[in-house]
Amino acid sequence: MPRLWLFVAVLAPSLCPAQVTGTFSLEKSTFAPGEPVFLTLTLHNEGKDSAEVHTADPYSFCSGYKIHITRDAAPEPACFQGYGGSCMSGALSLGPGASHTERLLLNYRNNSQGDLGAPVSLPGDYTVDASRDIAYAPLGSNSRVYTAPDHSVVHQTFHLKVDNALELSPTVYAPYIRPLDSKDDQVRREAARTLATLAPPALEPLLLTFATSKDYVLKQFAPLALANLATKTSLSALAQMLLDTEPGTYEYMTAAEKLGQTHDPAWLPLLLEVADQHGAMYLSYAAESGGDAAIPALLVRLRHHNPNTRNAAIYALGRTGSRAAVPLLINLLGLQANPNEGDGKNTAISANVALRQLTHIYAEQGSGGEAIPSWQSRWQQWWRTSGSSATFYRPGECVADAKLP
Repeated sequence: MPRLWLFVAVLAPSLCPAQVTGTFSLEKSTFAPGEPVFLTLTLHNEGKDSAEVHTADPYSFCSGYKIHITRDAAPEPACFQGYGGSCMSGALSLGPGASHTERLLLNYRNNSQGDLGAPVSLPGDYTVDASRDIAYAPLGSNSRVYTAPDHSVVHQTFHLKVDNALELSPTVYAPYIRPLDSKDDQVRREAARTLATLAPPALEPLLLTFATSKDYVLKQFAPLALANLATKTSLSALAQMLLDTEPGTYEYMTAAEKLGQTHDPAWLPLLLEVADQHGAMYLSYAAESGGDAAIPALLVRLRHHNPNTRNAAIYALGRTGSRAAVPLLINLLGLQANPNEGDGKNTAISANVALRQLTHIYAEQGSGGEAIPSWQSRWQQWWRTSGSSATFYRPGECVADAKLP
């Protein structure tokens, strides 16, 4: 059995011991493929007085967690994704000597915190680097936990193994089925997230019901479950969600995203219809689905009267993974690509971003984020010298970026 390494670093703004501290733990260090892997954090009130501790959804960007996972034998370059927005947070009360636990599913690919690396999925050895900023204040201190809290940090590193030689227990998912009927939203959410992430084929009939559930806690995980099942029936149900679900909702947008990630041109017509009816932002998912086949439709939308549609089409060209998109984007880099100078600048910036997605080669922008006139000639030179041997990427295919010569 591999060793389980860990270290703890606790930082506080003063020399006094932190009143609230934390400890991460794993139930074990070796898992079967498909087995849920949970990282548990236990918060402890070490003081003699009650304290309030800032809390949020552990998977949200404002939770204070930073979890980075790498597979040691074949580390996957992390795809950084911008993140932000708002998230609900609150405070929990911890009496003297009291504790509180939270769990994070490490099999779950969490895109809400930026650079997280790969989840625990394939067989192999993994390193998990976990930290959590703990913000706390004395209970009843006029909610100082939100405005001027004290801080401590827990930071631990674990090594674990997903062993292909181990057989998955036939009862491993049973603890997550009954909780789907719990009256506690948080309990149902953890159960649904776990089943949707691991998507055991034997539970396909149950997971299919997520798509039509009237319980939002379950329905929000339907796109993930159906995409991970990846059967003809589940993908048809995923497409049906775009016909039956309210446009603009989280589950609708996620269904479109997951359908695009199939890279199956069969879904291109549906995703183009979604984009035309409900917003040009969906063109990116159509592009991922269609690849080369999406380019004619994107060229039509490049001639659209709405600049938002044109820019969305440019951005979508970069998500096709298609070599044929490169000269089209290079042509758009010249400001003369559009007679309106302001729109032409936006066109060039969008084309440069799309080229970076396709090639993982970047051209620096001006100090104010503006286009640089030399972009087009430099990309043209790169295309002449390197285009024939270059690799082109879809979103999710992550390699380190290189600078454009």
